[in-house]
Amino acid sequence: MATARGQTIAPAAGTDIAQRGKGTLTDFIETYQGDFARVMPPHVSVEAFVGLAAAYVRRDKKLREAASINPASLILALRECAALGHTPVPKVFALAPFNDKNAPGGKSIVGIETYHGVIERMYRAGGVQAVKSELVRVNDRFGWDPMRQAVTRHEYDPFATTKDRGELAGTYAWAVLFNGANSQVVWLNREEVMKHKAVAKTDAFWTGPWEPDMWRKTGLHVLERYVPTSAAYRWEVAMSSAGAATGFTGIPDRGPGDYGPSPDDAVYEAEIVDERPASPAAAGAGPEESKPADWPAVRTPGESIAGQP
Repeated sequence: MATARGQTIAPAAGTDIAQRGKGTLTDFIETYQGDFARVMPPHVSVEAFVGLAAAYVRRDKKLREAASINPASLILALRECAALGHTPVPKVFALAPFNDKNAPGGKSIVGIETYHGVIERMYRAGGVQAVKSELVRVNDRFGWDPMRQAVTRHEYDPFATTKDRGELAGTYAWAVLFNGANSQVVWLNREEVMKHKAVAKTDAFWTGPWEPDMWRKTGLHVLERYVPTSAAYRWEVAMSSAGAATGFTGIPDRGPGDYGPSPDDAVYEAEIVDERPASPAAAGAGPEESKPADWPAVRTPGESIAGQP
């Protein structure tokens, strides 16, 4: 608390970043490292995440200002980024500062996953070999079969300008699965895209040069219903494939006659090491020396054993 003329003055709303942690932006973000680690999937390095986040904010003056005034919004945006399995880089997951009269200090930071980020999650999950996303404009020659849920025609001059092709009319997306089949094709017209825009966290990117990207992302978000986008899916598939290849069906319940490994077997770095010689000859023992006294008597066909028929 600072004082002036004998009166106590509360710190500015949001609490400056320099007053938290050890005084630097990186130190401030590091204080939440444990929070990020608890929600991010194992393929993300929390140390790299913190370093990239600090670098991202540091090089943008408006982001630094918004983070200083409303640090809670920065941490919430970074937490969302971590939960999606991304690192905070503009092409994949953008941090955008906004003037917000309802936020502390009138500033806030919003995390926005780009359409590249959505596609990356689909590939990362390991369930698809290709992801396709297309935009349709009013002057394109387009056909759609609602019975088969398939695009029958989409033609346009690849050298035509955006003005020649006209305003955006729709978007569609699908994925090619690893068995070679196509996923469900999702198709949204302008009305459906606008419904998604109405509930978006911000509409700041829905006009101007970013508008086509937002339309693509909307279609890809709908495609998420039909293809895996979680990294956990890859692990489930890998475990299932390993079990099928080895015949492993899980660890059975032990019954009263089941016993653990022999005390003569030692485990070193996940390998069973048998200290007994591979064969009697390897130990320099003869045939009789190698047979323990308590082994049962055996005979070959046509040979008899004393005292037995």
